Amino acid sequence: MNITASLFMWALLPAFGAASYVPAIVLERRLFIRERADGLYQVFTYLAAKLLEELLLSLILTLVLSTYVFYGLQLRGTWVVFWLVYFVDLSVGVVLAYLIAALSPNMDVANAALPAFVVTLLFFAGQLITLDSIPDWWQWYSRIDFLRYAWGALMLNQFEDHNVNFAGDVPVLKYYGLQGGDKWAYIGYLALFWLAFTIMALLALTFVRHQKR
Repeated sequence: MNITASLFMWALLPAFGAASYVPAIVLERRLFIRERADGLYQVFTYLAAKLLEELLLSLILTLVLSTYVFYGLQLRGTWVVFWLVYFVDLSVGVVLAYLIAALSPNMDVANAALPAFVVTLLFFAGQLITLDSIPDWWQWYSRIDFLRYAWGALMLNQFEDHNVNFAGDVPVLKYYGLQGGDKWAYIGYLALFWLAFTIMALLALTFVRHQKR
């Protein structure tokens, strides 16, 4: 139970930590609008520069933190998967923050919207409510929950080669509905979320207008 909860928190932290990236868009909005109107750069260039800056810093940060946590907790599986999941998960959190910041008229709305959305994802990721226990009419939301794939990949990395028994003497991966899953496919799904959120952030920065004439 300690390991499954620790892995869940490891997957969850980047989503809540994304709040720190919201000001990068909201507080720069007036400058961005003015410089874009002056033809200094395109929206794609602006977003690409922001992402490149953040992802380079995230690369260093995740390498250090994942090494400390993986070996500190004496986790099983491979460190590369453990690190890669965290890096891609954090990258998804960054572009999600940019998307919500671009859609929000001010910091107050953005600071309320991001954690509210993440909390809904938390309940459908598969740890608090097992995937098999989620009602049929909410299964669709679980499938578009990127935390589900981050946590699922971590769980498969940890237990796929030593699927220990859990509550009711059921293998832990079967208990959580993860048995037979592919951790690399889950990481691929995470990458698709990053691409989708990036495209939506680009569209929001391009077409959503908050300034008044």
